[in-house]
Amino acid sequence: MTNNKKPEHYYFPQPVNVIFSVPDKYELHWHRFTEILFYPPELTAKKNPRVCVDQNYYEMRPGDALFIWSSEMHSVEANDERVLTGIQFPASLVTDLPEFAAYFHLFRNYHLIRHDDPEMESFAEYVHVKFQQLADVETSQAPFRGVEELICVYELFMQFGMHLQNFILPSENGGRQGNNRTIDKINAACRYIAENCDKDLTLDSIADQVGFSSCYFSRVFKQTIQCNFVEYLTLQRLKRAQSLLADSDSAITTIAMESGFKSISTFNRVFQRYKGCSPSEFKKHYLQS
Repeated sequence: MTNNKKPEHYYFPQPVNVIFSVPDKYELHWHRFTEILFYPPELTAKKNPRVCVDQNYYEMRPGDALFIWSSEMHSVEANDERVLTGIQFPASLVTDLPEFAAYFHLFRNYHLIRHDDPEMESFAEYVHVKFQQLADVETSQAPFRGVEELICVYELFMQFGMHLQNFILPSENGGRQGNNRTIDKINAACRYIAENCDKDLTLDSIADQVGFSSCYFSRVFKQTIQCNFVEYLTLQRLKRAQSLLADSDSAITTIAMESGFKSISTFNRVFQRYKGCSPSEFKKHYLQS
């Protein structure tokens, strides 16, 4: 990759695509890569850049990082002085590793990491360090730079997971030891829901499967995942539908049923609510690798 490579060139020979300068504007689109935008604290702009992710607008300030997860609709609304840098990498780099996959649903709760947020300040500083390393490795032309960049991404997510484990989740769930046991069971529930979201799942059946009462499961699930059981199940069904929209030429009705939705009207309504467009429009915005 060269420094002038643009982010619309989604095929790249190495696992990590380093973007030295994000375009001043970029139209609404989605792809299967995870993307992280970063506003280096040593740079300043008269007008802070603004990015839209799944209908939410984020104004970035120096030192901030923005995580854009696979399949999320996003656009660069304003980056007039092109202060943003970024990286892209296949989502599978995280989801295919068991240690990361167990936390991926927690990672996805976060988008904008504020450098001045007391809870996330140390992690924001770590992102800064990793972006500096990635830039140095990319420009070095070292023979194993692709491997070094991959290691940087793994280290970044290791730190992300440890930060959540040590500083965020204990305060929400009442202590680290009990929290670890709870997380294991909630992770198991999340994996089962994701793998079986096309089926008729209920809160009671999933709670019973992991050995919790329905009331307790409902409470700790929301505390840990930051959404309730019904919403999480809906999001997993949407995720499956998004994958089918990219891969399949099946009719929208067929995709809705294969994703666990009971009717096409429900599917269209839920899709519009979460993605801000119809399933057919979403398909048109897909940027293939």
